[in-house]
Amino acid sequence: MIRFAFYIHNHQPTGNFDEVFENAYKWAYLPLLKSLLKHKNIKFGIHNSGILLEWIEKKHPEFFEMLKESVRNGQSELLSSAYGEPVLSLIPRKDIIEQIKYFNDYLYKHFNYRPKGLWLTERIWEPDLIHPLLDAGIEYILLDDTHFFYAGLKDDDLYSYYITEDEGRILKVFPISMKLRYLIPFHPITETIKFLKEEEKKKNNCLRTLADDGEKFGVWPGTHNWVYKKKWLDNFLDTLEKERWIKPVLLSEIAEERPAGRVYLPTSSYEEMGEWVLPPECGRNYETLKKSVGRKYYYLIHGGYFKNFLRKYPEANIMHKRMLFVSKNISPDIKAKLFLWKGQCSCAYWHGLFGGLYLPHLREAIYKNLIQAEEYDIPQIFQEVDFDVDGEKEILVSNNQFFIVLKPSTASFIELDDRKRKMNLLNYLNRTEEKYHKKQGTEDFIYDRYPRSFGLDRLLKAVPTAEDFRCGKNLGEILNYRKYTVLDKKKPAINFSGEIEKTITFSGAEQRTIEIKYSGVVEKLGVEFSLGVFSTNLRLQNNLSLMKPQTLNKIKTFTILADNFHPLKFKTTRPCTLLSYPIETVSSSEKGLEKLFQGIGLLLIFDDLPTIHITI
Repeated sequence: MIRFAFYIHNHQPTGNFDEVFENAYKWAYLPLLKSLLKHKNIKFGIHNSGILLEWIEKKHPEFFEMLKESVRNGQSELLSSAYGEPVLSLIPRKDIIEQIKYFNDYLYKHFNYRPKGLWLTERIWEPDLIHPLLDAGIEYILLDDTHFFYAGLKDDDLYSYYITEDEGRILKVFPISMKLRYLIPFHPITETIKFLKEEEKKKNNCLRTLADDGEKFGVWPGTHNWVYKKKWLDNFLDTLEKERWIKPVLLSEIAEERPAGRVYLPTSSYEEMGEWVLPPECGRNYETLKKSVGRKYYYLIHGGYFKNFLRKYPEANIMHKRMLFVSKNISPDIKAKLFLWKGQCSCAYWHGLFGGLYLPHLREAIYKNLIQAEEYDIPQIFQEVDFDVDGEKEILVSNNQFFIVLKPSTASFIELDDRKRKMNLLNYLNRTEEKYHKKQGTEDFIYDRYPRSFGLDRLLKAVPTAEDFRCGKNLGEILNYRKYTVLDKKKPAINFSGEIEKTITFSGAEQRTIEIKYSGVVEKLGVEFSLGVFSTNLRLQNNLSLMKPQTLNKIKTFTILADNFHPLKFKTTRPCTLLSYPIETVSSSEKGLEKLFQGIGLLLIFDDLPTIHITI
């Protein structure tokens, strides 16, 4: 006899398009649940993220009724999670506990079921999670067998669950079989049955758990045809029911039994995540090392640490620190917290193989929710604080119009949230080298060698072309400022001094005009503005598309326009040359490599130091 646990995780991120939700429901979530319900002897566990479940509640209440029935008759158990599907180690402890308790109450309200088990987002485990999980009422979680191998356990040891503890407080941990994750539903059923038979021979009554994304059952390319039209899933479930030596079980039942032992699991995630988080060269070395030593020694090779996505992508770090700021200052109103929790959804904070941080609409949704969370009690703050945690203080301003972060060393903006628009105008993404670029050659890839910002000053020796600007060539040196003086905290107004003087002041109606005033002597000044705006029909001066490079000479005013977007107006006291190009990244997707628009690069070139007015 072997005990088989079949667990499914369904999720769509904050900000994903409604049609994506609908397609995933139509092609995977609904047919998967229907198939399981047809086979009453197949017990299963299911986790639907809070964001997805609320969407289903509004759009497809029939799913709720079917799921409720399966819970009522004991065929299924529901897994909990933090409501917004965050990576738990990225958010404050109080948010972990409140989100899980809120979601548990939601599940109890709709399904009359209070879960004991939790789906850990991306299975990103840190030992510090034991206390908040227990404090939120969680009894057990699921992690990959990889986590257990890293702790020195062998495959034969993983025949049931283990307990782990901190200060004597116990959390139960079930291992997920990586072998089953790769077999189901991609390989012929006979291969899964053969694997289970071999495992049964090793130890009678052992437990093997498949827990994986529901999207693999119909959304991934080709899977709907394979899983449903060719009846892979029905045939698989039929086989499980016929093979009497396979006993489908619920983990909540197994959790009542004696554990296999005690284990202390190191900080880690599933094997692939350890590779994705590494810088490209390290990732390639990691891959080479694994190939050279063989699978037997994989447990000694851990790869990278998840939080280094915040180092790999500076934009993810800034978004993360913005989220922490909101959490720290959040109103106690539950409506405010719901916006915050949606803004903590994990997907936009990292990038593995597909999408994630690279998808502008996901980042836009995170910022929109964070800004909306603050509307219940907008912080009125002027702070000199190390916002991005780089060891140096930034200038942070939060008022009824904006949330702003200025980096003193470059006297430029690294965050500019417009509360009226509910958007971060600097929601761009750098062009970053990825490990998978190497396989495609390098001639088509352009990488940014400096962190972008808004109002970055350059000492130029000559006027670059628009193509130079796009390729990062002939851009001189970035100006650094040695010190700054706060002239007025209320406006605010700040003076920066170095090789030249630069004063930034907010003025005009509702103080929505940024005035940047320069003084001193340089041969040629370039001022670079990076913008992350994704409205359609994005254009310059009403008729020039910003989706291709543009050059304008001897201008003193220009406007950025788009559909459903209040124009951004630039005005200078000196004539300038304006260069622009669309920032485009190359990332992998299910269809292969794809170019994605990630914002606009603008460079204003002056022979004489100007004053620039930008009306937001």
